[in-house]
Amino acid sequence: MSTAPISSTPTNRRREMHDVEAPAMFQFTTRQPTLGGTLIDISIVTVKGKETTQYMIEDEEGHRFTFLATWDLLRKIRPAHVGHFMWISYEGEDSSVETQGSPLKKFRVQVSREKEPL
Repeated sequence: MSTAPISSTPTNRRREMHDVEAPAMFQFTTRQPTLGGTLIDISIVTVKGKETTQYMIEDEEGHRFTFLATWDLLRKIRPAHVGHFMWISYEGEDSSVETQGSPLKKFRVQVSREKEPL
C-alpha cells in the first residue's frame, strides 16, 4: 500500500507557517562576554573526534544559541537547570590553573530559582 505524496501547498489556511533556523554557535570572548536565556537542552556532541557537552539557550527574542562546555561550565551547569533562565558571563582566563594544557576559562553563571513558564 502506498501513501499519497505530501502537497507543498498548505491545506489549512488558518495555520500560519514560519521558517525555523538552526541555533547559532556562540563563543565567549572579551568582545562577546555574556549570554542570557533559558537553558533548553544539554547534549553530547562529537567535536574533532572527541565527545563533549553542548548547551543550548533560547534568548528572550526566541533566538537559539549553542556553546560547548568548558571545565568550569561543566561544574556549574547541571541537567536540573534545563528550563531555567540563566546569565553566563565570561570572566577571563586563570593561568594558575590548566585544563588539558590550556589556562582555565572562568565563568560566572547565574540561574533563576524558578523554571520559566512554557
